[in-house]
Amino acid sequence: MIERAVILAIGSPNYRSMLTYNRAHAMLPALGKPLVARVMDRLHRAGIREYTIIVGENEGAVAAYLNTQWVPNAKIDFVLKSGPSSLLDILMTVAHRDSRPFMLASYNSYTHHHFPESLLRQHSDFERELILSGATNTLSKSPSHYYAVMDGQRVRDVTQNPQSEQNIFTLTDMAVCGSSFVQFLSDMQGSPSGSFDWELMDIARHYIQSGGVAIVTETNWILQIEADRDLLTLNKLLLNEGHDSHILSELPYTVQIIPPVRIDPQVSVGQGVKIGPHVYLERGCSIAHGVVLRNTIVLERATVPARKAVYDTIISTRGPIP
Repeated sequence: MIERAVILAIGSPNYRSMLTYNRAHAMLPALGKPLVARVMDRLHRAGIREYTIIVGENEGAVAAYLNTQWVPNAKIDFVLKSGPSSLLDILMTVAHRDSRPFMLASYNSYTHHHFPESLLRQHSDFERELILSGATNTLSKSPSHYYAVMDGQRVRDVTQNPQSEQNIFTLTDMAVCGSSFVQFLSDMQGSPSGSFDWELMDIARHYIQSGGVAIVTETNWILQIEADRDLLTLNKLLLNEGHDSHILSELPYTVQIIPPVRIDPQVSVGQGVKIGPHVYLERGCSIAHGVVLRNTIVLERATVPARKAVYDTIISTRGPIP
């Protein structure tokens, strides 16, 4: 039984965001919560109660939020990725400290909200293997993805450049690390040359090339958030799930709402505004009169001027990001 999770809350090198000038990648909002908290919510719902959070030197806000505003019945500790340490170095340290299998997820890895339970059930049948999460395609707009090249039920290789005729799954950074993978990390005597910039899937590839066994559990969709446009896609998916489609600010009676919509507390909305569907207004933003919003995120302290029609856009304090 998996009891713990390791959460990668360090900024993805593939995520070239225009939104992170004033907050860490993992703290970008998803319907009233940071991305990292949304991922952890799904693991908590699946029964995980122990968490090791890997943060970078500029991600103290992640620790502050999780220590003060996340669920009270979870054990959380933090590991700092600093200086020349690589992700592989940190995972080796985690494995040395605790040899139990664990679930591994990045702050920006999303699947169907019940999929973590499927991964955990798969672990009961494959307790030693590394179990990766994959789908036949991805919802992400990022041009760069990792793929599992399959040989029957086993992963033969992990690559960013698959051949078109190969049997492949697109992968996301959510996995169950069975006892063999944990032992592999514990047995390593040091990082291989050139591993400083390795990501999770690079480590999985090294494990497979070293003789380790990995399989893929398939889900109907994956979303690795590595483009600002992906936040809009996640916003729509979460709103359609319906768990957080709430209106928490007082609105003028002339405002028209077309659900699903999420409006945080302390949002200012003018007369005659049309909101929805698939709109998220973050706490502290301001919408002037006569505005039309559809499939849009308006971030904290951002303002939409009067009579503006905004579609398929993220609005920050620096303006629209289409």
